[in-house]
Amino acid sequence: MRRIFILPIVLAISMGLDLPEDGPVPATKPPQQSIETTVPVPEPSPAVDAAKAKATATSNDPEPKTTSRSQPAPKPDITAPEPDEAALANCEAGLRKLGAVFERLEPLNGENGCGIGAPYRIEQIIKGVTLSPASQLRCETALALANWTSRVVVPATTALPGAVQLTSINHGSTYVCRRRNNSATGKMSEHAIGNAIDVLRFGFKGRDPVAVSPRAGNGTIEEAYQRAVRGGACLYFTTVLGPGTNTSHADHLHLDIIKRKRGYRLCQ
Repeated sequence: MRRIFILPIVLAISMGLDLPEDGPVPATKPPQQSIETTVPVPEPSPAVDAAKAKATATSNDPEPKTTSRSQPAPKPDITAPEPDEAALANCEAGLRKLGAVFERLEPLNGENGCGIGAPYRIEQIIKGVTLSPASQLRCETALALANWTSRVVVPATTALPGAVQLTSINHGSTYVCRRRNNSATGKMSEHAIGNAIDVLRFGFKGRDPVAVSPRAGNGTIEEAYQRAVRGGACLYFTTVLGPGTNTSHADHLHLDIIKRKRGYRLCQ
């Protein structure tokens, strides 16, 4: 084999042929084609992805946020009027003149400014007309209620058929430290400082009680009576709300003495 390999070289040199610098080039083998085996990858489950995303979010948030249900918004502040002894003396004189029976109570102090510096419990709002249940009102609120009862409610009662006499006024609330409409947010109610009363029912001698309710358009004497006393209330109170105002006032008359700019009154 060695002789066979050298002989062609000697012949090539003798014939004057050039040889490559790198010596003989071996034959090139055809490249081997690689065979790729495709292994199917399973699609990720949406449920698993959601669970992983939730777990990742939780792990990255060291202090999870609380919802408004678990942490209600703080109540805003409200300012209760300071007692004015001279004004209170005049107010008490006005109540006595109308035949009211009342008692001055110890001051009420609640959170966020709620309270009444000089609360009054009214047993009889005018002569012969009781106020129930027990009440806690500012004297100014009680006097507005007494004037309304004497000058509007009693005259309206005389227009009812038969021999009818007003004997009682039943209320749902007086002093309560809460927001308006018992809402979770918003401004504080005038109930929070003794400025308001919610009238539920009128009691009589000689006929059945008249409860405050949605009566618009029913054409009864009870509707006429409710309209009359409600309309006259805005002469003595700066806010009058009731059935038709909203669902929160469908079963009572809300009466309060809030002071607004330029003496504005809200009668709905």
